[in-house]
Amino acid sequence: MGDHDSWYTLLMPEFWAHLESSAAEHLARDKAFLIFGATHFTLVHVAGAVLAFVVLIIAALRYRASLQDSTRGVVPPRSFGLAAMVDGFVGAVYNLSVDVMGEEDAKRFLPLTGTLALFIFVCNIQGLIPGMLPPTDTLKTNLVFALIVFLVYNVAGVVRNGFGYFAHFLGPKIGGFPWLFPLFLPIEIVSHLARPVSLSLRLTGNIVADHKVVGVVALMVPLLVPLPFLLLGTVVAIVQTLVFTLLTIIFIGLAVEHAEEH
Repeated sequence: MGDHDSWYTLLMPEFWAHLESSAAEHLARDKAFLIFGATHFTLVHVAGAVLAFVVLIIAALRYRASLQDSTRGVVPPRSFGLAAMVDGFVGAVYNLSVDVMGEEDAKRFLPLTGTLALFIFVCNIQGLIPGMLPPTDTLKTNLVFALIVFLVYNVAGVVRNGFGYFAHFLGPKIGGFPWLFPLFLPIEIVSHLARPVSLSLRLTGNIVADHKVVGVVALMVPLLVPLPFLLLGTVVAIVQTLVFTLLTIIFIGLAVEHAEEH
């Protein structure tokens, strides 16, 4: 398989070729999207993201069903199934959030942090399945995640603290006035703009490297030898999900606490 080949392109080559050519032609009509006409435009990562969305919908339905039995979710299920996996995964994100931002804010932002962690993990893990491409090995996907985080934590900071949230951009106050704001303001702006860039580049780089290594080893020696690399890839998928989620929690926690410090 090539870099842009997957089960989608191999099982439905004509349909997939027509779909991608139609999408590229549509985007290229606008001068702002002419780049799609000169590059290898592919929808494989979009298909992977849709697959992750479907998997999470099924997992959410299974978890909801587990809460509607006689125990009402109070007693853990006897078998370790999909519902138990979701419960443990989201529970770990919640516990991590409580340690950083407190119980109240952890509950408030759990729909974002829990969903983000689940979605990124399901996307990451697709890279370990032969013939699949992880949606997170492209900057386009990860940049969207990072921009959502950037928007949410800034909006949360303004909602919680009002426009006083921006006071921390000006540096410490000396005699009631932030005299050092010419120095602190550009530094703070650059540091905040760098956050979505670092989030997206870190996730992309690690997933691309892991996927390439597993693919090359499996191509050279397809039996037994790739197993250690698949285990390592599983660790990478988990760690990168943890890093992205933890940084998201930290950014939100810092944003909603700034006004109390200034």
